[in-house]
Amino acid sequence: MTASGRRLLLGTALAAAICAPLPAAEHFVLLSVDTLRADALGDYGGETATTPAIDALAAGGVLFEDAHTTIGKTGPAFASIFTSLYPPTHGARRNAQRMRGDIPVLAEILGEAGYESAAFISNWTLRSDLVGLNRGFDHYDEEFTEARNAVGVMERHADDIATAAERWLRRRAGDEDRRDRPLFLWVHFSDPHSPYLERRGFTPPQPPREQRGSGWQRRWRYQSEVNYVDHWLGRLSEAIDELLAGPRFTLFLADHGESMGEHGYWGHGKNVHWPNARIPMILAGPGIPEGRRVDAAVGVVDVLPTVLDLLELEAPADVTGRSLVPIGDEPPGEARPRYVIGDKHSALMARSRRSAPYEDPLQISMEVDGAKVLHDFSKRETVYFDLTADPQEERPLPAPPVDLVPPLGRRLVNWYRDLPKYEARSGTVLSEEDVRQLKSLGYID
Repeated sequence: MTASGRRLLLGTALAAAICAPLPAAEHFVLLSVDTLRADALGDYGGETATTPAIDALAAGGVLFEDAHTTIGKTGPAFASIFTSLYPPTHGARRNAQRMRGDIPVLAEILGEAGYESAAFISNWTLRSDLVGLNRGFDHYDEEFTEARNAVGVMERHADDIATAAERWLRRRAGDEDRRDRPLFLWVHFSDPHSPYLERRGFTPPQPPREQRGSGWQRRWRYQSEVNYVDHWLGRLSEAIDELLAGPRFTLFLADHGESMGEHGYWGHGKNVHWPNARIPMILAGPGIPEGRRVDAAVGVVDVLPTVLDLLELEAPADVTGRSLVPIGDEPPGEARPRYVIGDKHSALMARSRRSAPYEDPLQISMEVDGAKVLHDFSKRETVYFDLTADPQEERPLPAPPVDLVPPLGRRLVNWYRDLPKYEARSGTVLSEEDVRQLKSLGYID
């Protein structure tokens, strides 16, 4: 499909609206934030959010209101983003497990098309010797300092990661042999990940005493971290405007969300309820409408085919997702289910290089047509939610809320049964320091 023939159709409610043709762009920028709830951003309804940079990106592009991850774990989620496959299929089901080496990843595909690629990561679990996300990148910046926070986790905060990316872009802009080459740039901020820190100058107003409730200080510090990241993301965006000549597409998203006590759970990874599953996703660039909101169901598995479609490149044949560029073309009444996996945190098998036999996860879920089914393997229990009447998933039902054919539970079982599954393999032999870091981040029980 040529750029002149493409159209971006905006969700089910706007399927009849055809946008202007998308001119080809040279560059693709992926800006991501770890552990970011969608409702912590101003344009997603965050009441105490101060996120002008991300809100400005939404004002200049398309905001997806109903985007989901595949799993609440950083390494496996990004493996899904870069392969368009679910964790059991790409192989990295838990942090410190390595994705399969025989599947194409986004940076490799773009490299074959002539792109330079650079990544700046700030989460310990994204190290190149763990999940293997460095594949295809010409520059993979994973320089962690020895500074540590109160629980001993090595730090790489937003100011550090934004400054490192800006310096690299400035050097590239001064290199005549490189500056005209198309670039794929990925910058990942991790500050909202626990432990949450108070960021002076970025704290939201404290709630009145009568409205505080349990855990209010943790929520307050978390929002402070989000506001802080937005500031540095804005600084980086200004540097990109200055130093990256030519048209570009920009995609902003999170790897997963964060539970703040909902359903009796704090953190992420083990369950599949909405605070973990729902993420922000914003796309901007040449020919993409400004200030539009899309209510169509999308997910991180759609990223790879979307990027390749925008850049006029072919996607691998076995991708799970689909390009968002023709999203309004789906037949009326046909809805796309989204699947989410909740899994154990243990990465102790990663102390050795042996493979680990495939194990069922803790939970799996499917959403479609305003309904959700959740199967808990540990409890051997299946429950349902009517997302129209109960969007917070607080009232589980013993049977599906709507008459769907085939039945919701059977569709989830069939999906999981038919999903290609591979044994997990350690990315590396973890040192005692590695294990301690992963424990500090909450990734080893």
